[in-house]
Amino acid sequence: MKKVLSFLFFFALSMVMCMTYAFAYIDPSAMTYIIQIIAGVVIAAGAAFGFYWRRIKRAVRGRKNKGKEYDEEDDEDDEI
Repeated sequence: MKKVLSFLFFFALSMVMCMTYAFAYIDPSAMTYIIQIIAGVVIAAGAAFGFYWRRIKRAVRGRKNKGKEYDEEDDEDDEI
């Protein structure tokens, strides 16, 4: 743990000591790329959430209906 802290201290100190200003131009189309990246991440996270939410909901519903017999409607949800 002590090595990690000393490395982080050294890294932070070297970043502060070696800081330079960048006089750069950011093209307006770069913002479009950033928006596309953010939108892609949000859509992928939403799809993953929906996928796992359906699994969790099915597992909870399965626990409640443990005494009932197999329902064919659950089979239709699996076919995508």
